[in-house]
Amino acid sequence: MLFDVLNISSVALCCAIFGSAVFVIKTLLPVDFGSEVTGDFNVMAESDSSFHLFSIESIAAFFMCSGWISWMCLEHLKYGLKLSALIGLAFGVAGMFLFAWLISQFKKLEQVSNPQLEELIGKTGKAYMNFAPKGSAKIQIEFNAKLDTLDAINDSDEEIKAFDNIKVVKVKNNQIYIVKGD
Repeated sequence: MLFDVLNISSVALCCAIFGSAVFVIKTLLPVDFGSEVTGDFNVMAESDSSFHLFSIESIAAFFMCSGWISWMCLEHLKYGLKLSALIGLAFGVAGMFLFAWLISQFKKLEQVSNPQLEELIGKTGKAYMNFAPKGSAKIQIEFNAKLDTLDAINDSDEEIKAFDNIKVVKVKNNQIYIVKGD
């Protein structure tokens, strides 16, 4: 018989094992094992948000959730075929949406704000190179929550040596102007 509960239970178990294997493998791929293997596809490519429903992981989550729940309903709870399939389908869709939503929340944590150079006014750092009076060179300063090396212009008439403390006094036309710090 084609729709025998034992056959359907085996299909559900195979979907669960396949979905679990793909889910675990695809989830572990971003872990750096010295490989450059990566890849995914997203059907909602026109969206500017980070919510992508049809990724490999979310489809694997669908098969994993629906397979395990359907198998459990058939084998352990002894529900009928239609009820088990319906419950499995509902849990599969819920698992797919839950995974896509969780990934979108994690991606929000990755987003770096666009810092403005004006935020540097008043901050101190170090000259990375020697600055001639009114000359330009590079400075090291904490910017965007990391130590960054940026181009700057000496706004004073005195020379600033490498590794001297500096202070940002103004930002004009995306140029950073500094003076010798304390």
